[in-house]
Amino acid sequence: MIATKNHNAIRNNTFAAMLISLVVLFTGCSKSSQFPSTTLDDNNSTGAVDPGTDDGNGNTDTGGTTPEPTPTPTPTPEPEPGYKMQALAWESSKYPERTKWSEYLQETILNEWSSLLPGADDITSFCPRYNSLDNNQRANAWAQLFVAIAKYESAYSPVSRMHETTMGSDPVTGKPVYSEGLLQLSYQDVQWARYCKFDWQKDKNLSATDPKKTILDPYINLHCGVGIMAAQIKSKGRIVVSSGVYWAVIKSGGKYQQINNIASIVKSLPLCK
Repeated sequence: MIATKNHNAIRNNTFAAMLISLVVLFTGCSKSSQFPSTTLDDNNSTGAVDPGTDDGNGNTDTGGTTPEPTPTPTPTPEPEPGYKMQALAWESSKYPERTKWSEYLQETILNEWSSLLPGADDITSFCPRYNSLDNNQRANAWAQLFVAIAKYESAYSPVSRMHETTMGSDPVTGKPVYSEGLLQLSYQDVQWARYCKFDWQKDKNLSATDPKKTILDPYINLHCGVGIMAAQIKSKGRIVVSSGVYWAVIKSGGKYQQINNIASIVKSLPLCK
């Protein structure tokens, strides 16, 4: 009887132990599924969060190397403001159209007659600081030179005309040669200066001083004149020459030369001082 009791007690104890083991096992599995274990990094005393878990700061580690943050784009800088042209000698509030002529001179020198930008052998006689200027400033200085020439050729009048009594007939018009417009040019110039866009066929039925004439158009006249100067610099290398010069006002030793006065006007430009 005692043996039976002992047997039953052992059996009951064994059953209880098994039941406790199952409870402990179940409880452990449940905790493991909710709270993953942490491991220690060999080189760090802090716990390293397992991949796929929260790092405690509200960020999720996706495993492996921590991804670099997306860089903030660098703002695109505003473009530098364009070159502010220094006012030319003919500009005046009374004649607002002349400011447009100035802008056109600057543009055409930079874009179409850039061969002028390296300068001429005597350019510093007109603009002492020329060699230290950038291209925009150099174009500005050349534009002032053309304005100075125009002062003594036409007094800035786009419809100015002068009969050239010693030059005979103009082969293009069949009429006496006239110098016309801001830079006092002639229709015959189109025969050797192909870039001059004077059109006698359009102009011949207009009155002599009609501003609609192509030769009196200030832009067409200036474009042609700048090209003539560019051709002179290419062949002669100088602004002032004693022969082969187009304008008498810059002819060395000439009867009508205004070289010193023209140089003074160019030098008055602040960038040339």
